[in-house]
Amino acid sequence: MRGLRGVGVLGGMVAMLGGGFALAQGKPPALGAPQPQQEPGGKFGPAPAPVPPPAAPQVDKFANPPPMVTPRAETPPPAPPAPRADKFGNGGAPAAPSPAPTPPAAAPAPVPPNEPAALGQLRAMLGPGTSLSYRSAAEAGPGAARMREAEIRTREGERITAQEMVVERPGADAIGALTAQTLTFTTKEGQVTAIGRMELRDFSVQRPAPGATMRPDQMSLGLLRLEALAVQGERPVGIAEILVQDYRAGRAGRATVTGLDMLVPEGGGVADRVKVARMALEGIDLAGTLAALADKQTPPRPPGAYTAAIEGVTVTQGDAAIGSLGAMRMTGALGQGGPDTGRVTLEGLRVEPFPMIAPWLQRLGYQALTGDFSVESRVDQAAGRLELVGMLLGVRDAGAFGLSLTMDGIAPEGSTQEKFAAARLVSLTMRYLDQSLLQRLAAAEARERRQPERQIREAWANQATGAMQGGTGAVAPVLAAVQRLLRGQAQEVTINMQPPKPVPVSELSGAAAGGPAEVQRMLGITATSR
Repeated sequence: MRGLRGVGVLGGMVAMLGGGFALAQGKPPALGAPQPQQEPGGKFGPAPAPVPPPAAPQVDKFANPPPMVTPRAETPPPAPPAPRADKFGNGGAPAAPSPAPTPPAAAPAPVPPNEPAALGQLRAMLGPGTSLSYRSAAEAGPGAARMREAEIRTREGERITAQEMVVERPGADAIGALTAQTLTFTTKEGQVTAIGRMELRDFSVQRPAPGATMRPDQMSLGLLRLEALAVQGERPVGIAEILVQDYRAGRAGRATVTGLDMLVPEGGGVADRVKVARMALEGIDLAGTLAALADKQTPPRPPGAYTAAIEGVTVTQGDAAIGSLGAMRMTGALGQGGPDTGRVTLEGLRVEPFPMIAPWLQRLGYQALTGDFSVESRVDQAAGRLELVGMLLGVRDAGAFGLSLTMDGIAPEGSTQEKFAAARLVSLTMRYLDQSLLQRLAAAEARERRQPERQIREAWANQATGAMQGGTGAVAPVLAAVQRLLRGQAQEVTINMQPPKPVPVSELSGAAAGGPAEVQRMLGITATSR
């Protein structure tokens, strides 16, 4: 999903809070801030267990984001353009704002003498290249401070504004807790992300070497919650909530995204809008994985069992549905002295008759295609052995295809190509159960050619004979099983490959050049039908 790239700025926002010092090399910060006024406020309690966010009126995620808060030392930016009528006819996403030149920083001003001590600690953490300003500030309990109309700005031009921000226990390299309301994050390129609410707890950073870029695994946090996001730009994205927990290098974390709504620009393919009810990932070293991907390295192995899920997917083109998916689920566990195991399922997959396939569906009498998919795998890293167990793809009122596969010679490390460079086929079984697909194809072709269905099926059987070069000798049983299926005399065919010895995958193309008989000899192919 290319449109999700815009969400990556949120990681930059967290890094900016904890690592502004990495962006600055001695430039004095613009510390202009009005005289604070004391306000009553309570201390944060202990970090609560994650709970669903309170119910709030649901609005169009692509409506105008919360207004940007402008520091008094600057001229307010121009109002954003009015939302354009999008291809859905419901107001849609706002047009991407034109990046404006970064306004000059406010003239340096002394820090107010009675500024809460917590804000002085926050300034020290942000570093000399990042400025902090606000309209008013007050203590909010021991070691905590509340700011109104706060702004954090780097010398690179990145900026965070918040209508209200409360920070607790900031230190040289850590923040105990931070909450903020009605935020905007603006990149130096001018891309704007609006956020209704942010909650950050137990956040810390490791300072990178001078001049080095902060790595994803140099940050850690106990909890990050972002609510009501709207990422503007060519690919607008709306998200109800992002929740990240236990983001620490070497430890299993959890991440959840709910209420994803993404527009695809014109020319982006057959669909122009994608919605996902929920995405979740648990049991993965999130920090280590992001660091490995940034370095184009293999991510670390999960420390134990892991799960991933994508639920409630809908894909549309204008007002027309293209397809949907009830859920995709993936589970796995690393073997302790045994094979690694995994399972992937697709539930409630549905493909609607969009223009590209509508004529084909209509020809066969389908209103839509619905089905399910599942596969289980076992990988013995020490033995270099891979087993696909019971892979099954079923399409309702069409047919079902199953596959079982065993290979050895799999390398434990390296890229996918490197791992399978010396792979050998040990065995393979394919099954197909017809549940009206061949009958529909035969009936459609008979109507078009004005011939009996029996004659159409007999022509198919003859084509199979030609493809197998007459089907004589050891190939004959295989041809017979396939022809029974094509003639409608059987509904299921099973093809087994049991080579006398494992066959290197790299030699399969050479065997195919020798013809069906050579393939049958090398792979030990047999077939049955019923």
